[in-house]
Amino acid sequence: MMSRTVKTGTKTKAVRAKAPAKNAASAGPRKGRLRLDAVKTIRKMILLGELPPGERLREVALSEALGMSRTPIREAFRTLAAEGLIDLLPNRSVVVSVPDKSEAADVFTVLGVLEGLAGQLACRRMTPEQIEILDELQADLAAYFEKSDRLSYLEANRLIHEHIVQAAESPSLMLAWRLLLPRAERARHVTTLDHDRWAEAFAEHCEINAAIQARDEKLLKQLLESHFAKGVESMKKNEARERASRRAEIYAGVIS
Repeated sequence: MMSRTVKTGTKTKAVRAKAPAKNAASAGPRKGRLRLDAVKTIRKMILLGELPPGERLREVALSEALGMSRTPIREAFRTLAAEGLIDLLPNRSVVVSVPDKSEAADVFTVLGVLEGLAGQLACRRMTPEQIEILDELQADLAAYFEKSDRLSYLEANRLIHEHIVQAAESPSLMLAWRLLLPRAERARHVTTLDHDRWAEAFAEHCEINAAIQARDEKLLKQLLESHFAKGVESMKKNEARERASRRAEIYAGVIS
């Protein structure tokens, strides 16, 4: 920091120049951006399985990997813990949470109700421009499905659901939806691994888009609730298959 000389009577004092106010003002927004960047990056790593369930997260390693100090990493941990993606343990360690399959099914059920209501409101309030954007997103979804580009498909899928909820113009509904979204996204990454369910979900999205284009709010509500209900069924089927596979392994070990 620079200093300047100031005369006061017969004495001369060295006075430290104050840093420009704009530096202090800009520190806050920058700090906020770093936290959001950390949240977004770590969340994506968890959803993609790069940070698997049970993995211990270390502030130092993540700060070095993301090129930022430990403070935004620590703040990001609090946000991700509130989303249910990580666990903050009593001994100050941080681990990626192990998905609770029954909880995931419950989240999908609640989201189905929320989005069913959002669909009703969106049908009444959507502008022609918003409907046109939704149609473009649906075209993107179809292209990614044809290419079997799962990650791009999931992002387009998220944008479609978000667009519908935003068009409902209900801040309370949006708040509740955003709170549940990260947990639902984690489950959705699992369900698209089942290609049969993925194809079924894409067909459902085509019907959802057609209902919105027709502004058929009753049909749209039914389709959205059914869309999530079938996701729950898919989770339960996957769980049953996993149990059967584990039993087969146990029997094979006993026989051998």
